[in-house]
Amino acid sequence: MKKDVKLKKTIFDTLVFSLIFVLMSAIMLIFKVTLLTNETLFVYVYVENNIIDKLSLDIDFEKTYYASEYPTFKGDIVLEIKNGKVQVEKETSPLNLCSLKGYTNEIGNPVVCLPNSFYFVIMGASYASFES
Repeated sequence: MKKDVKLKKTIFDTLVFSLIFVLMSAIMLIFKVTLLTNETLFVYVYVENNIIDKLSLDIDFEKTYYASEYPTFKGDIVLEIKNGKVQVEKETSPLNLCSLKGYTNEIGNPVVCLPNSFYFVIMGASYASFES
């Protein structure tokens, strides 16, 4: 024998849900503000979790990473920096998701190019160390 269970929404439920929503929004805002930085931003480029390059976002230019140098690449990858934003201009992969993303200037949000094992992250100089 199955019982029908009916749940009633009360004003207390609405208040608790609203409070949780407001608190989570405040926490997200605090995290977003703490990720902002006034220092010079760089694009840190990785292949198979090894850092291979550090590029300034202040200078507009294009750089090509050749498949002949990195065995995991399916083809050459062209990274373009323009107006303080970076994008993968050209890459070879089954879905081309990396190049479809377009320009980004989000700090700490990696752009991953699979199956090439290539990714980059925008960070300030104090967030990561780079040794050439």
